[in-house]
Amino acid sequence: MITLNEKAKKVLTIVGIVIAVVFLWGVFNLFTGKTNNVLRKSSSNLNTAGISSKGFDGSMGLANPMADDFTSDSSPMMMEENFSESAVESSIPVDKKIIKNGSLNLKVEKTETAVQKISEIVKKQGGEVFSTDFFERVKGQKSGSLTVKVPVEKFEDTIAKIKETATQVISESTSGQDVMEQYSDLQIQVKNKKAEEESFVKILERAGEIEDVLKVTQQIARVRGEIERLEGRIRLMNSQTDMSTITIDVSEDIEIAPISNDWRPIQVIKKSFSELIESLQDFVDGLIRFVIVTLPSLIVFLLIIWIFYLIGKRIFQKLSGKK
Repeated sequence: MITLNEKAKKVLTIVGIVIAVVFLWGVFNLFTGKTNNVLRKSSSNLNTAGISSKGFDGSMGLANPMADDFTSDSSPMMMEENFSESAVESSIPVDKKIIKNGSLNLKVEKTETAVQKISEIVKKQGGEVFSTDFFERVKGQKSGSLTVKVPVEKFEDTIAKIKETATQVISESTSGQDVMEQYSDLQIQVKNKKAEEESFVKILERAGEIEDVLKVTQQIARVRGEIERLEGRIRLMNSQTDMSTITIDVSEDIEIAPISNDWRPIQVIKKSFSELIESLQDFVDGLIRFVIVTLPSLIVFLLIIWIFYLIGKRIFQKLSGKK
């Protein structure tokens, strides 16, 4: 016979074994989980740098020293987010960058003379006439617009001198845009991209497999394309901040505009007689239509009204006599 104490001992033994197994299983999972996390983080860091832990294509294409050099040298270069912009910014001196634009609407005595004077002013200021557009609405009276570019430091002086060529300044407006922050940001991006390019060039020098060489070359081409795009934006911004744009609308003052030489009184007399004859013809045509069409219709209409009037009058008289 198994006593109660023996049964209790067996139950406790089984429970103890189960608890021990669960504890050991938990410790094993905890250890393997941490190991997997470390491996995943390492693989993620390497993939962020543009390469797996095994090489460019996931295979052992590069020798271990080559892979170590890539991960240690180029990973920080590939991750632009890890660059401290404040540190780079302090090493890039940036001048004041302002885009200036202006517009003038002028009344002048003679358009051609005013345009010639404005062109001379612009050239003396070191600028150039960018475009012109003129037209002649009335013979001998021209108007239009021209666009000029002058050095930004001579913007205000040029505006003042151009206004002196006018008999009246109808309107004037100027605007300025500070692009120093955008300009500085572009320079920082270019510097980061050049550092990234240098890193890839170092990797290319160590690459042994053809496939690895091709992949690194593609990355270098991509980075150089981005550098050219950024440098193009910098050049455009330099041109906009170095040279300001002024648009001038010019029209001749009507009060002092020269009298047109196109006055021909003989032609006016001939045209007046022609218009008189046309008016007489229209009058005669209207009279003929009235006599032939309107007058007979009017007579018939009045006759009908007269007949109805007589009939109504007789009926009224008969009714009055009976009463």
